[in-house]
Amino acid sequence: MVEIMRLFAVLMVLFGSLTLVLSINQDTFAEEFDYQRADLKNGALLYDNWPKMEKADIKDTHPLYPPTSKKSGKSTWRCKECHGWDYIGNKGRYSKGSHFTGITGVFHVQEKPPEVLYSYMTLKKTEHDFSEYLSKSQILDLVKFLREGQVAIEPVIDSQGKGKGNSTHGRVLYEAHCSDCHGLDGNEIDFKSNKEGVQGIGWLTNDNPQESIHKIRWGHPESDMPSMTVDKNLSEQDSINILTYSQLLGSK
Repeated sequence: MVEIMRLFAVLMVLFGSLTLVLSINQDTFAEEFDYQRADLKNGALLYDNWPKMEKADIKDTHPLYPPTSKKSGKSTWRCKECHGWDYIGNKGRYSKGSHFTGITGVFHVQEKPPEVLYSYMTLKKTEHDFSEYLSKSQILDLVKFLREGQVAIEPVIDSQGKGKGNSTHGRVLYEAHCSDCHGLDGNEIDFKSNKEGVQGIGWLTNDNPQESIHKIRWGHPESDMPSMTVDKNLSEQDSINILTYSQLLGSK
C-alpha cells in the first residue's frame, strides 16, 4: 500500500510538471503566433513617433532619459530620441549635438528572441515598460521592426552625409513614387515654414540623411506617405538611390 501511495505521489508530480511545461509551451506558441502576425511597417512608424500616433498624454520626461541631456517631456519617449535614426545610438549621428544621451543603440538586438524583447518592453522594473501606452500587438509590431526592419545606415552614407546610391536610378524612382506629393523639384512641402524660402526635400535629405532614409523606407507617422519597402515593394538599394537623388534637389 505504501509503494502504491509513493507511485501515486510521483505520478502526480510528473503530471504537474507536464502540465506546467505544456502551459509554458502554449504561451510561447501563442506569443510566436502573435509575433508572426505583427505589422513590420507599423513597428517602424512606432519607433519613429509612437507618442504622436497614440496621442499620448505624456508630460513627464522618460525615467531613463539622462537629466544632463537637452530634451524633456514627451519627445524623450520616442524610440529614435535615444537610439537614433541610424539605430546605433551614441555611436552614430547622436554621438554629439542636441540629441546626445550617451545611450546605446538597438541594432544589436536583432538576434534576440521575440519574447525577450517583448518582456523587456513590458517589465515595469526595467523602467522601459510601454504596456501602459501600447497594446500587446503594437509592442509586438515594435519587436518585429527591431528584429527584421533595421538595416545598417553607416555603410550607405558617406562621411559628408551623402547617399552612396545611383542618382540616375533614384530620379526615376523619385518621379514615380515621390513627386506627386513633394513635387518634381522637391519643394511642394516646406519642412521649415518658419524660415525664409522653402526648405524642401533636398534640404531635409541633406540636413538629416539618417532620418530621411528611415522615412523613405517606412513612411511618416500620421500621414499618407507610403513605405517604399512595404507599400511599393522597393529594395534597400532603391531607397538609397531615392535618397541620393533627393539630395541633389535644391531649395528655393
